[in-house]
Amino acid sequence: MRNANAIRLLIRLACFLPFAGALLLVNWIGGQHLVRRRFTAPLDAAAEALVAGKTIVAHIDTLDLKPIWIEHLRCQSEVIVLGSSRVVQIRHEWFGPRTMLNLSLLAGDFADAVSLFQKYLDTGKTPKLVLLELNPTLTFEERTRPTPALAPYYRRTLLRYGIFSPDLLSGPLTLDAFRWNPVIFLGRHPWKVSDAMEPGASRIRPDGSADWSDIEAPETADQVERDVRSRIHSLDPQYQHWRMTSRPDWFSRKLLEGFLDDLHARGIRVAVMLVPVHPTAYDFYSRQGGYDDSWIRHEMAQRGIAVVGTYSPSAAKATRDDFYDDVHAHPAVLHRLLAEGGIVE
Repeated sequence: MRNANAIRLLIRLACFLPFAGALLLVNWIGGQHLVRRRFTAPLDAAAEALVAGKTIVAHIDTLDLKPIWIEHLRCQSEVIVLGSSRVVQIRHEWFGPRTMLNLSLLAGDFADAVSLFQKYLDTGKTPKLVLLELNPTLTFEERTRPTPALAPYYRRTLLRYGIFSPDLLSGPLTLDAFRWNPVIFLGRHPWKVSDAMEPGASRIRPDGSADWSDIEAPETADQVERDVRSRIHSLDPQYQHWRMTSRPDWFSRKLLEGFLDDLHARGIRVAVMLVPVHPTAYDFYSRQGGYDDSWIRHEMAQRGIAVVGTYSPSAAKATRDDFYDDVHAHPAVLHRLLAEGGIVE
């Protein structure tokens, strides 16, 4: 009887094999160069404009654009910046004669950062310094699935590090090759060469630094204060949990350790950056257990890695006049902290 049940189970499982095989085939086809270029032609054109030294205004997500842009880069940069929107305004002029490439992403997390680094390595380039911005959980609002453009490089990174993702839906069966943002290939004008900002767009410079439309007409400190108070008292449970958590899960911690070991083995210097939080937001989040950087400082001290900046606005000598919102500081604050840390001039 047990053998009969086992046989029926095997037969049922076998029925799914053609479906899985079809998904793998479709995803493989979608990842081929000629097919992928059909999806990413606007991204290729935007990347070429950036490589040519032009600033663009784009309605394309940087999560989609920057991986394609890396493919078009012809020169190796001495410094690369990896992180989220909190460091996306870091400019190459700050680094003096050294070349800098800002690979930080709007709404990016640590998994995106290591995937972009893998993409950069695949082009045969190796930086001398990685400036790595971290948040306490290493994630972005519990986002677990990598962006389609980075998914293959994410899996390659995990394979190199010998780490298995707990997210079973992050593999090739998810049809990564077809999970692109429709605005890329349906929008008539997803980007254009311009310095003038447009609502809902981002301005991206040839060094990879960017601005977003919300900061083009900055609010007063009082307006930001009101917005911050309103925001922190209307958090949805998932966002609230994320902001009030100061420890990564085991997988994210393991990924960080693998990444730092990888950079050390390649002789690449690392500096970690912590960006301060608006005073009102920091007071609220920290009282709930958020933005505690103790584990980051302990980990980096053991590895001899410098930590620049702090989440604490008072320790960073930042006031409420220095912020766009609850977590984004003005570029002047970033420049000062990097200068104090000996990273820039």
